[in-house]
Amino acid sequence: MAKKKNLGIYHSGLEVYCAEVLKDNRIKFEYERKYTIVEGFNYPSTYYKSVPKNSKLVDKSNSKQLPITYKPDFVLTDHNIIIETKGFVRRNDSFPLRWKIFMKFLVDNGMSHYRLFIPKNKSQVDEIIELIKNDYPKTK
Repeated sequence: MAKKKNLGIYHSGLEVYCAEVLKDNRIKFEYERKYTIVEGFNYPSTYYKSVPKNSKLVDKSNSKQLPITYKPDFVLTDHNIIIETKGFVRRNDSFPLRWKIFMKFLVDNGMSHYRLFIPKNKSQVDEIIELIKNDYPKTK
């Protein structure tokens, strides 16, 4: 079995590459800034659900539901850019739905001025860097 490469805080080689290229070009970014898309809440009525290691339904009535959050890979606030690196996306992956909900959050919260990029390889990351350097100067 091949030894897995140490990625540090990053989750993929493409994230590592993107972070390195941003740093090399002195482009400031935040990694995995957390956005709360839907606030937590209490469901006030009857709610039973199946849970692991229990053959019976468990009463979760009146339970607190956690918020739904989203953390894009790179947020470049100086350039109003969000980069979400995605290599291979499986056919039944939840990413397209989560991304669409995040885009709706941006629109609903006055953030639709952010330019969004989803590169799937290093050359597309390089393309984004060139756009930033040539077409998308700092906004602040």
